[in-house]
Amino acid sequence: MRQTIDTDYVSKAFIGMTSPLLGLVTSYQEQIEWHLRVASLLVGLAVGIMSLVSMVSMVRKMRRR
Repeated sequence: MRQTIDTDYVSKAFIGMTSPLLGLVTSYQEQIEWHLRVASLLVGLAVGIMSLVSMVSMVRKMRRR
C-alpha cells in the first residue's frame, strides 16, 4: 500500500530551505550586482575587440586586392 504525500510537511520543508537562501541572496545583493556589472563590461569589451580585429582584417584583405 502506498503512503500519501503530506503536502503540509513538504511545503514547510520547502519554505525552510528557501528562506535562508533568500536571506543570503538579499544580504549579498549589492556585491552580486557589482560582479554582474563588471562581467557584462568585460563581455562588452571582448566583443568590441573581436569586432575591431575582424574589421581590421577585412580592410587589410580589401587593400591587397
